[in-house]
Amino acid sequence: MMNDLKCPYCGNEMVEMNEQGTDKYRCKTCGKTFGLKSNEAVRDCHTFNFTYGGFHGGFKTILIEERDGFADMTLTPPIGISIDGEMKLRITLNEWQAIKDELFNELFILSWDEEYTDPDIMDGTQWDLKIKFDNRKKFKTGGSNAFPNRFDELLEYLDPYFEQVGAEENS
Repeated sequence: MMNDLKCPYCGNEMVEMNEQGTDKYRCKTCGKTFGLKSNEAVRDCHTFNFTYGGFHGGFKTILIEERDGFADMTLTPPIGISIDGEMKLRITLNEWQAIKDELFNELFILSWDEEYTDPDIMDGTQWDLKIKFDNRKKFKTGGSNAFPNRFDELLEYLDPYFEQVGAEENS
């Protein structure tokens, strides 16, 4: 888990508790609020789907779907790295809870914009992130060659899961 509280909009660490509204924090630099005061999103989230890559290197995907008493994780490495195409793991609800805590309470992904695009780059990196909930609207964000402020931290957090697919292929 990340220890440094940073604004998901500008990345600044000058953050304070927000006394008003439904958001938990307010950035002293950009003035935007973020972070839910309740853990409703964490509790109600049942599906996480993230795809990342580009034309030349292929796309890797992680899909987590909560089931009754556990969660299924499906990892798909870029084409050319894997012959079988995907790796399925069963994770505990505690591990799934820790992932959701990281996504919502450390990276504040629900504060990310709907789209990030740099029109000046033709090829490059595309990404897509979708989250489904029981009692709220689906959240979707993505981009092409442009990223939210905390995107690198998301990649760093998910990297050990993607490395499992590569290790499986090399054994």
